[in-house]
Amino acid sequence: MNDSEGLVGASGFDPKQLILRAKRRRNFSERFDSFSDAYVWVLAALVALAYLFSAIFGLIFALLGQGVAHPKMPIAVWSLQELSPILLVLAAIWLLRLLLHLGPVAVNAATADWWLPLPLSSASLRARALRKALLFGMLASAFAGVLWLIVLYGLTGAFDPLLAGCALACFVLAGLLLANAGVIVQSFGLQSPAQRWFGRSVMAIIAVLAVSWGLLAAENQWTMSAVQGVAASILQLRTWTYASAILLPLGIIGTWWAMQRNRHIGSRSLRSSGEKQQLALGTLMQADGRAATGPSAVAIGRRRRHGTLIAARLPVIWRILALRLMRAGYWRTTAGYLLLVMALAAAVDQVANPLSAVVFYAALGVLLALNLSGVIAPLLTQPQLTQHLGQSAARLSQTAALFAVLYSAVALSALTGGLGLLGIVDLSRFWLWCAALVIGALGSAAASLGHAQRKERDWESLLGSATSEATIGFVLFSELSTLVRAMATFAPMFSLALSPSTEIAWPLWVISSVFTVPALRLLVGEFPRRSRG
Repeated sequence: MNDSEGLVGASGFDPKQLILRAKRRRNFSERFDSFSDAYVWVLAALVALAYLFSAIFGLIFALLGQGVAHPKMPIAVWSLQELSPILLVLAAIWLLRLLLHLGPVAVNAATADWWLPLPLSSASLRARALRKALLFGMLASAFAGVLWLIVLYGLTGAFDPLLAGCALACFVLAGLLLANAGVIVQSFGLQSPAQRWFGRSVMAIIAVLAVSWGLLAAENQWTMSAVQGVAASILQLRTWTYASAILLPLGIIGTWWAMQRNRHIGSRSLRSSGEKQQLALGTLMQADGRAATGPSAVAIGRRRRHGTLIAARLPVIWRILALRLMRAGYWRTTAGYLLLVMALAAAVDQVANPLSAVVFYAALGVLLALNLSGVIAPLLTQPQLTQHLGQSAARLSQTAALFAVLYSAVALSALTGGLGLLGIVDLSRFWLWCAALVIGALGSAAASLGHAQRKERDWESLLGSATSEATIGFVLFSELSTLVRAMATFAPMFSLALSPSTEIAWPLWVISSVFTVPALRLLVGEFPRRSRG
């Protein structure tokens, strides 16, 4: 024993020093990785803000109908600036729901498999996860706040750096408070009840807006003064100063409470939250939200009984599509969007204009392409269904294309009819509108077919193999080509909405019709060679 100790001392080998050096290197590696991730996400947020700045100002220009004659809605009682405080409340609710969905305290799969089962203290592991959750809450709140400030200054046309800085500090403190609230709710295991409660709070906000709209339409003086006072207060420095003074002690108290409750979060919650965060990260990297936006098992069970009764008499392929449409809630997104558009056009001043109609059609085209791709994807990407259903792949593709065309035609017709009733678009040229709607429906179906057949993209290899900016642009354009086709087929509708009395040139009809070929090819039965046999 003494000889071995003497050999260790003579060789200068000390196991404690080796373990200490390895621990220091691991800590440095973890800190460097965390810094790299934060640097990449902050840089991506800045680039996104640079692009969104121009997009938001263009959207505001279109919604206000600058330089375009438009009718005056008799029930338009709000302005966009008066509705901007509602955006803050909705953004706070959305951010808190996102934090509750992601954890917010989580560990990745490798850490959970290796460290959580060991009979060791996980205080440092939980503290690191808590810091990441709080940092994410502050950065996400600051990002949403900057977007809101862009909207506000786009509406008012004035910029005050001191006011913007104080408001940004207020948003950071609000993000810290929301992240603390998410950690506390997670420690008690109340994410699901909290999500339901916040869903009901959104409905309560909609009810309050409906009541206030009725009072404003009746010219209630108290309601009018309250709305104008709130709209004016957001442009005053003292409002944000008082808000920061209130949020700062609340954030300190909430941080202390979250640190106390952090140790009570179970290992299962940490592991499941880490899986959700990995799924969300993969969704962002792959630009495909079909996996992350699927309904929960509870929501599917709630919709199962009604969906079965409605689709009971349909053929088996149509029954699959109808059940996917109802159970996954895709129709809710389209119906909610149409109701929102009608409400904005009828109740908000200056929104009822042709430029807004173009924006509404473009947004609906993108929404249809994304939603329909989720509905029809199994018929196009799962060849084993041909054996289970006893139908050929060509038959399944044709049914998927027909379903996409009919659904798109119904949604576009509903939007056109609503805008026509409000007097935003002129429907006197009825047959031209019918032709434009048919082309638009075929274009939306073609875009949804292309998006549904898109395989998962490895963005690292795609962008890493690019040798120039032109190559990167080509890769990104190929990813967005399905949506570009849908927008190209909407050109006749855009022309009729902006200038209803002007004749549409025949090359525009031809170009729009060209992008409907993928859907028409499936509808008429001219399938690719691999499916003809």
